[in-house]
Formats: sequence, C-alpha cells, structure tokens
Amino acid sequence: MSYWYPRRWWRRCLYPPWYGWSPQHYPPYPYPAYPPISPEEELKMLEEYKRNLEDELKDIEEELKGVEARIEELRRITKK
Repeated sequence: MSYWYPRRWWRRCLYPPWYGWSPQHYPPYPYPAYPPISPEEELKMLEEYKRNLEDELKDIEEELKGVEARIEELRRITKK
C-alpha cells in the first residue's frame, strides 16, 4: 500500500503535540473557592484539633502500657 503523504505527517495528525500526558499540557490547578476563615474560627478549630490529639495520645499511652506489660510477662515466661 503506498501513501501519498509522508509517514511523519500521518503520525503528527494522529498524535498532535498537544496530545499527551506531559504536565505542561494540563491546565493550572485552581485555587480553593472557599473564603478564608477568620482568626477566631481558626483558633477554635486548632484548639479542638489539639484536644483531639491529646485524647488520641492518652489512648496510645494506655495501649503502650498494655504492650509493655505483655512484653514483660512474656520475658518472664521465656526465662523459666
């Protein structure tokens, strides 16, 4: 089968330069559409977040104590 057009030209028609997955061809990422929060609201959110982290820390410390107790128990069992 003979082609009347160059093969490179055909490839460019099938896959033009703007067709591809390179990052330069993606549209820019839009900034968030929500309005900025006030300092008072941010302070409330951060205080609540801190309380939640402290609660999680207490739970983790309790779990750690249980794990340490089990480790000691297993060490005593294996020494016998």
